[in-house]
Amino acid sequence: MTKSARQPGAALAEDLVQPFQVDRGDVRGRLVRLSASIDQILASHAYPEPVANLLGELLVVAAATAGAFKFHGSLSLQTSSDGPVPLMIAEYRAQPEESRGAMPGRARLRGYARCDAGKVMEALAAASPSASVMETVLGKGSLAFNVESGPSAEHYQGIIAIVGPTIVESVHDYFRRSEQIDAALRVDVGRAPNGQWQAGGVLLQRMPRPGLAERSDDDWRRALALVGSSGRADFLNPGLDPRGMLQRMFPEDDVRVFDPVSVEAQCRCSRDRVDSVLRSFPPEEIAEMVVDGEITVTCEFCNHRYLFLPQDLGLPKQLGLNETH
Repeated sequence: MTKSARQPGAALAEDLVQPFQVDRGDVRGRLVRLSASIDQILASHAYPEPVANLLGELLVVAAATAGAFKFHGSLSLQTSSDGPVPLMIAEYRAQPEESRGAMPGRARLRGYARCDAGKVMEALAAASPSASVMETVLGKGSLAFNVESGPSAEHYQGIIAIVGPTIVESVHDYFRRSEQIDAALRVDVGRAPNGQWQAGGVLLQRMPRPGLAERSDDDWRRALALVGSSGRADFLNPGLDPRGMLQRMFPEDDVRVFDPVSVEAQCRCSRDRVDSVLRSFPPEEIAEMVVDGEITVTCEFCNHRYLFLPQDLGLPKQLGLNETH
């Protein structure tokens, strides 16, 4: 049975993070459902399907694990490796709560994968049957956790080696190495019948209680087994709301749900920011960027193109009109 801890307003079935707590075993968690937000991020680039799946996993992991760090700021996960996908970034930014009570929290999500599509497909074609997609396209490298709680707060970074066949396995390795986080993840990414990307996942975190170690261990293992037995179709089912999903996952337990966090895809880029960056260059370097009378800057994350004329940046209007660099 699920029940509200603070009587939140109606939760959306998609694009949210639903915090919850299972009283039996002192387990808390975050259920993640992403639809329009993850589709907007993945569809903005022509990623090969395996790369889009990997980036989708990283986005779900970022949204799910943010709560484990107890912060109000941004959490970014970044892979750096020697394969045909040398860089992936997923960033989850929690927005300041405007009020308490019925208003849900808000968060913004963005992600990017740097890859050569041709090299990715070549690597997959030549890979050993025993090699996973992640091992093939990422290769050897590291996964970094970067937490920023605000301008005046201390920055935290944790770096681990990429291990195992999946992103989730690497994150589990990070949890195992941390004495403060006893947690487990489940992530699923796929396409809806209409071709739209969708994803779901859940993070379980154990809250230790002194004196009850043996029972706590049994209940923790039980919670892990229940999540592991949940079907992929349940996590990607848009017709199953978060409370229904939790009821299926923990059919014999009392599950308390808290105010959900609504998630939207939104990049940090803007015309003003790009303008400020361009103006930081010397005039002669800005002039070299002019092609056919314009300067074009494309955001790596959202793929939005910003066009500037030389006079927009204080250069002569005629600069570059008769040249192509």
